[in-house]
Amino acid sequence: MFSLVALKGMYMTGLDVKTAFLYGKLKKEIYMKQLEGFIMKGHEDKVICLKRALYGLKQASLAWWHELEVFMKTQGFHRARSDTSVFIYKHCDGKIVIALIYVDDGIFL
Repeated sequence: MFSLVALKGMYMTGLDVKTAFLYGKLKKEIYMKQLEGFIMKGHEDKVICLKRALYGLKQASLAWWHELEVFMKTQGFHRARSDTSVFIYKHCDGKIVIALIYVDDGIFL
């Protein structure tokens, strides 16, 4: 992709999503103990039902990926057949935007 940018004189930019894994919505019910320092008095034996993913949760990466994929589709991007981490947007005037996504980092050209 770097060669393509150099050959075609394209513009390229990158990004890092700092809280990526906190955006993913969980499809299954997951419960966890109350965090130390945040235990509700009188309810020490209760657990918390997670609605969104947390860092360290094994489902966090997949939940984030599903959120990203849905968002990219709403913006007009579609996934490349050759690589699922490449999203392509074709504008009606012939211009294209290519997004390369790896975990929580992205490059747009």
